[in-house]
Amino acid sequence: MIKPNKRILLVSTALFALFALFTVLVATVDVAAGKVAGTKIGFSHLNLTFFDKTHPNGTYNAALYTFSDVLGKIALLEAAAFAAYGVWQAIKRKSMKKADADLYVLAATYVILALFYVAFEFIVVNHRPVLLEGGEAEASYPSSHTMLACTIFGTGIFMLCRRIRGNHAKAFKILAAAVSAALALATVLGRAFSGVHYLTDILGGLLLSAAIVALFSAFLPPQNADGTENCKTDAAE
Repeated sequence: MIKPNKRILLVSTALFALFALFTVLVATVDVAAGKVAGTKIGFSHLNLTFFDKTHPNGTYNAALYTFSDVLGKIALLEAAAFAAYGVWQAIKRKSMKKADADLYVLAATYVILALFYVAFEFIVVNHRPVLLEGGEAEASYPSSHTMLACTIFGTGIFMLCRRIRGNHAKAFKILAAAVSAALALATVLGRAFSGVHYLTDILGGLLLSAAIVALFSAFLPPQNADGTENCKTDAAE
C-alpha cells in the first residue's frame, strides 16, 4: 500500500482549503453586475477593470480562444495516452495489478479532476463576461481549461520524468518539464487574455489544479535507484 508523503499532503490540504475560501470570497465580495446582462460577478472592480483593459472593444479574442482550446485538447490527448499506456502494461503483464502503481495514482487524480469539472457545471459561482456561440450565459468559475491543462501537464511532468532513463536522462527530463510547463502556461495566458473568463476564474483554476497536483505527488510511490517503483517503502516524511 502506498503511504502518502505527509508534508506534501498537508500542502495539498492547505491549497484545497485556500481554493474553498477563495471561491466563497469570489461569490460574496464586491459583487456587482457582470458584463453580460442579468449576471453578477464578485471582486467586480478587479474583474471588470482587467476585462476592460484587455478588451476595450467588449468582445473576446477569437484567435486566442481557439488557440487555448487546441491546447486544452492536447492536454486531453496526453491524458488519453497515459490511459492507453496503462492498459498496454496490464495486457503485456497479463494482470491489471502489475501495471505501474503511479498509473493508478494518476487515474485516481483524473477522476478527482473530472468530479470537480462536473461539479462546477452545476455549482455556478459566476458566468462568462461574454456570450459565445450558443448565445447563453455560461458558467465560467473556475476556468476549466486552466484546471485541466495545469493538472494534466503538471502530473505529466512527474510521470514522464519518472520514465526517462539512460544517456542524457537529465537533459531529457528538463526538456519534458519545460515543454509541459510551457504548454500549461500558454493555455493559462491564452484563456486569461482571450476574454472568455474573468481574472478570478483563472486564479481559481490555478489554485484548484495546484491542490490536485500536490495531492497526486503526495501519493506517488517512491522509486529505486534504477527507476523502478518501490511500493513497499514508505514515502519520505
